[in-house]
Amino acid sequence: MSYRHIAVTCFICLSASMHAQTPTPTVPTRTDCSTISTQNQKKDEDTIRRIEQNWLTAEYRGKPQFLECLLEPDYRTSGRNGKIRSRKDVIDRVPQITDLTREVPKLESIVFVHGDVASAHSILRTTDKAGNPKEVHFVDSYTFHDGRWHA
Repeated sequence: MSYRHIAVTCFICLSASMHAQTPTPTVPTRTDCSTISTQNQKKDEDTIRRIEQNWLTAEYRGKPQFLECLLEPDYRTSGRNGKIRSRKDVIDRVPQITDLTREVPKLESIVFVHGDVASAHSILRTTDKAGNPKEVHFVDSYTFHDGRWHA
């Protein structure tokens, strides 16, 4: 047996030993939406109003997991400037705007439910950075599947 063969054999054994001791990376667990989503969802206006308010609370309190459960994979939204934001854009923005001292405003929502689809026309009354009152109007659309509503 040559020295080269012995060296290669030792290298292979050492590599296998080191690999066996390397911890296996953990796979992130999928968010348990049954506990994070708005509870007791029904196909009614009250549930959609609660979801709308919980959505706003999740944005104010930095709870992106709520949005991960609520927003469909192909979710898109647009703002006043016309810029389209993806689901990822919306979720990633949550931690950046969190301010635990801000009060979460109550939404006024007009809700329409028709079977497995719903829409909420909501008004958010708040103040701008200078303290001046401002209103933000928006519409969210929902579909009901897998036992809960999705935006």
